[in-house]
Amino acid sequence: MPEFLPSFIQAFFIIALAPLSIGITKKTKALLQNRFGASILQPYFDLFKWWHKEIIYSPIATYVFTFAPIIFLATTIIATLLLSNQFIIWNVGDVFVLLYFLAAGRFFMTIAALDTATTFGGMGASREVYLATLIEPVMLLAVLSVFKTTDTSLLANISVFSATQPINISTTLAMLGFFMLLLAENGRIPIDNPDTHLELTMIHEGMTIEYSGRLLVFIHIAAYTKQLLFCILFANLFFVGTLPVMLKIFLTLILLGISETLNNKMRLFRIPNYIVIAGILIILSLISHKTIL
Repeated sequence: MPEFLPSFIQAFFIIALAPLSIGITKKTKALLQNRFGASILQPYFDLFKWWHKEIIYSPIATYVFTFAPIIFLATTIIATLLLSNQFIIWNVGDVFVLLYFLAAGRFFMTIAALDTATTFGGMGASREVYLATLIEPVMLLAVLSVFKTTDTSLLANISVFSATQPINISTTLAMLGFFMLLLAENGRIPIDNPDTHLELTMIHEGMTIEYSGRLLVFIHIAAYTKQLLFCILFANLFFVGTLPVMLKIFLTLILLGISETLNNKMRLFRIPNYIVIAGILIILSLISHKTIL
């Protein structure tokens, strides 16, 4: 059991710092928009407030509504444990398994949104599945591109290999492609706006609109952690160079705020074009890598 302790400790810190990462991105957006903005600790205050609220249950909701946020959080925690293995160089922690656990959490949240039989929940669930069918194949393509260049799918080995890669056309294209996927997977602008509850545009927020109290806290902690996980994946697998990992993650969070400030939310029917562009960048990265070799 002691050999697992470093992994659990690191996973705990990742989950604990996930709300802070959201606060950094929001603070960056506020400063770029000439606003002072809320404190970077505001997400912690929001979680504390929601934790003390009453849980409101729909009269027609089943046990799926109750257990889906717990499963979503549990799958995210497991993915965090897998991710932490890359820092202690174990021969476990496959990147495909990590993505599968995150996809499982998405599945349970989708069926929970349908369980309440509300218009907004059904709309959000259908849009979420629509996005998943577009994003997940390209996400696997991005992972396969890393596997092709490193001949391994273990996070530890990929991380060590990526840190030694030079900045060239291949690595730059892969970085741009995965960053676009990072925005899409986590419902950030231009795919979705996590700060709005406008009925005609919300996707992820539509699935959680019926939740309150501690169940809502579980959902947000899982969503915050998931975004930080993708930032860590981006920093370790695609952000090449010898910079410290923490600095890479911080720069990624700043880049998220800059990207969201410079872009507007995209119309739903234009999202496939966005995902196709990300896929083309990753394919060109593979081609250029072979050319360089």
